[in-house]
Amino acid sequence: MKKLILASTTLLACTASLAQDLSTVVTIANKVDAPAINDKQIVVIERSDIENSGAASLKDLLVSKADFQFSQNGGVANSTNLYIRGLDSKKILFLINGQRVGSATSGTTDFQLIPVEQIERVEIIKGSRSAIYGADAQAGVINIITRQKQQGTSISATIGTNQTRQIGVRSQIQQGNIGGYVSVLHNASDGYDLDIDSKNDTDGYERNAVNTGINYAINEDQSINLDLQLNKGSYDYDNLYMGTDEADFDNRAYSANYTLSKESISLKAQVGRSYDRSWNYGNGSTRSNGADLFGTRRDSGEITAVIAITEGHSLITGIDSTNTELSTQPTVYDKDSAKNSGALLAYRFEHEDIAFETGARYDDNSAYGDFWSYNTAVELTFDNGDSLALGQSTAFRAPTFNDLYYPASLFGDYSNENLEVETSRVWTLDYFIPLSIMGKSGSFLLSGQRAVFNNQISYDEVYYPYNIGSSYVNYASASWDQDWSSSLRTELIQEWTEAMNLDTGEMLARRPVRATKLNVNWVQNSITARLESMYRDQSATVSGETNASYFIYNLGVNYDVNKALTVSARIENLTNRSYETASGYLAQGRYAQITGRYNF
Repeated sequence: MKKLILASTTLLACTASLAQDLSTVVTIANKVDAPAINDKQIVVIERSDIENSGAASLKDLLVSKADFQFSQNGGVANSTNLYIRGLDSKKILFLINGQRVGSATSGTTDFQLIPVEQIERVEIIKGSRSAIYGADAQAGVINIITRQKQQGTSISATIGTNQTRQIGVRSQIQQGNIGGYVSVLHNASDGYDLDIDSKNDTDGYERNAVNTGINYAINEDQSINLDLQLNKGSYDYDNLYMGTDEADFDNRAYSANYTLSKESISLKAQVGRSYDRSWNYGNGSTRSNGADLFGTRRDSGEITAVIAITEGHSLITGIDSTNTELSTQPTVYDKDSAKNSGALLAYRFEHEDIAFETGARYDDNSAYGDFWSYNTAVELTFDNGDSLALGQSTAFRAPTFNDLYYPASLFGDYSNENLEVETSRVWTLDYFIPLSIMGKSGSFLLSGQRAVFNNQISYDEVYYPYNIGSSYVNYASASWDQDWSSSLRTELIQEWTEAMNLDTGEMLARRPVRATKLNVNWVQNSITARLESMYRDQSATVSGETNASYFIYNLGVNYDVNKALTVSARIENLTNRSYETASGYLAQGRYAQITGRYNF
């Protein structure tokens, strides 16, 4: 703790003495307004992208983009694992309006449960960012920003296959410098049978969501925002081990932040609280009698600033603290709370043809001790418009409460208090080439990443956690985006993944060796259409078997009937292909939905 106090004092002293000139742009890379050294690692999905796609989930928004893969234990509401450049969800940090969310028991985030109708913008940085965010940002960071500032009132309604239905109302008002907003949504579906078994049941879901808040512009440089995101409901699932098969969830994120943006300094101060609670029952138990409750509450506070020193030179500095507490029954953990404190400092230099950043972060955690994270990145821009970005960083994944403290039972041990922090070193390369074909603009991007892990946290056949010696994930992608006319644009993406446990020589599960994606975008007057075609090669399963390769097509169409009314439709798995991304769980067959939105 003394080391943290010393680091924090040093950082705050830098903040006080170096608040000079600054010019920034908005990005997720540094928690606060600042330019990203390598913008090829940034993905931004705007509200217009969401509506044009007709997507029903965050997975639908990302699955066709470069560097993203998924495995899913069923439909929209069921457990979903996201892979960024071959690294899975437990290595990805999820935020809602900057507030860290997710389960501290399982180490996962139910991002698939967040309704896209309440998302204004998604910001993603690919690649390790532990030197800014701390634990669990080995693969990247995803910040989901709710709809806060779009004025007026809107109503949306959706109907789809499997008796899917959704209705939502959203309104925002502005009185002088004060704005308020509220959004209410109900969504339900009968679902489909996730597992071909003797039950032959459908596995549906229901969710209700509320998003509300207030923002106040103190002046042109300062603002305050309060936000609440509430998402609760239930879903059915097929348990391959014949255990519980129903779940209720209650996920919440509260945040309050103050921002200051001037030439000399850009600062953000935020406090927040998040809840992730689930009740699992069924097969003889009910929510009120015999359900297993796993709940996480996180309270956090942070201050981050970007300070200009002289032209082209700036510092990023910050401190933060998070307190995590469990609420569980009937399971009683040996330890049910932990506190993490962190401090960060980074230096960046920017010029016309070169940008450079180096930084470090110190974390002190009551459960697993302290850890230092480092990063260095450089981007070179050449006279012909090409650019080359190189990065190297260290990162870590914290053991979960399940990993460290889950109690032993008659069936065996499921935790390991001697478990060490999983560490990694990540190298990245992105080479960008602007193109011109027949007078039309395009671009080519070649990306590569190598991640080497030591003390990687793994699990044996009875889910006992242990540290394996080492493993690696090598990843590469090539993306060609091309405008062919004012109406037609294509995206061709090729991905390669090699992921191996060096202790056993076995491939890591659920990463296809090759994947190919072709997206065709067409715009004509008030109609926007997007055809997504995706090939996924074979992949290893958790049990060491193989999931077969498959080819699927998705189609989304959006039609602006007039200024007030839009209609969007989406068809998933056009050819009704039968396939699995997680062994034992059928992916959904052909699915169609149509959505209408009216603004007034």
